[in-house]
Amino acid sequence: MIRRVYAAVVKTIGQGPVYELVDVPQPTKNQVQIQVIAAGIHKVVRSIADGRHYVKVKTLPFIPGIDGVGTLPDGKKVYFVNMAPPNGTMSQLVNADENMTIPLPENADPVHFAAIMNAGLASWTALTERAQIKSGETVLVLGVTGSSGQMAAASARLLGAKRVVGVGRNKSLLNQLVADGTIDVSVPLDDDDTKYQELIAKEAADVDIVMDFLWGRPTEIAMAGIHSGRNDSSQHLRWVQVGQMAGATIQLNGGFLRSKNVELIGSGIGPISMKQMLQSLQRMVPMVVEGKLKTSVLTIPLKDIESKWQETADAKERVVVVM
Repeated sequence: MIRRVYAAVVKTIGQGPVYELVDVPQPTKNQVQIQVIAAGIHKVVRSIADGRHYVKVKTLPFIPGIDGVGTLPDGKKVYFVNMAPPNGTMSQLVNADENMTIPLPENADPVHFAAIMNAGLASWTALTERAQIKSGETVLVLGVTGSSGQMAAASARLLGAKRVVGVGRNKSLLNQLVADGTIDVSVPLDDDDTKYQELIAKEAADVDIVMDFLWGRPTEIAMAGIHSGRNDSSQHLRWVQVGQMAGATIQLNGGFLRSKNVELIGSGIGPISMKQMLQSLQRMVPMVVEGKLKTSVLTIPLKDIESKWQETADAKERVVVVM
């Protein structure tokens, strides 16, 4: 039986979604039908809808959204991933692969989980699956004042990092992150490249892992700082490229790679299998339930998607659509 429900629908790449009725068929043999409670409008969701992401949508119209929280027909709460356009997750009903769900406890806040699990992919999963962090290591977070950067710092601490250094532009937030123990040392990112490089050489030259949400010029200078200040050239440095808030490309000094034990790693939908991703995120669930991992959230009703899509594009909080 086909059911008609409301969903966010993108009809033209580069234009925001509209609120309209769509047909949802019966789930196939390997699918479950989920009554969606909340779905995140993550940056990756916006970039796919705008045509800026390396994942390209080939069928129009399509429903945006890559994950969400909802209930199964038996009432059990789940986090689920559905990355098969044209049927995304910003719909009142979604048919999802039964293997792409993670059970959530009854007391799990669906809105918070819809907001934070994708951030976990860019932080928790990047640290555990790509960087393979070990207890006692040191971590540098480039872009620590963003929501994913803050979660990366908090995740690193929970995963045993002995020291976390954070780079960001918001000086008051940097001070707050130091005060609450999320990071040990802050390095302000401003227009003084020389000062920034010197601070990196002083505070972060001997880090084991760099979680890089910036790329572009800030990464080039950070690499120069580590290059000049690192004492043990054989110490293994894993540089994890997660985002590109400051630019899509860098100029890389080949001498940095030849003279130091540097491993450049990308973390995203491609390098991490869905099985790895879900296994990693499942280990994160208790940390979220216990309040050890948090994020700020802005909610909007699905019926307001047309007006709120662009209005919330620059929101500092994680934006979540509630059905």
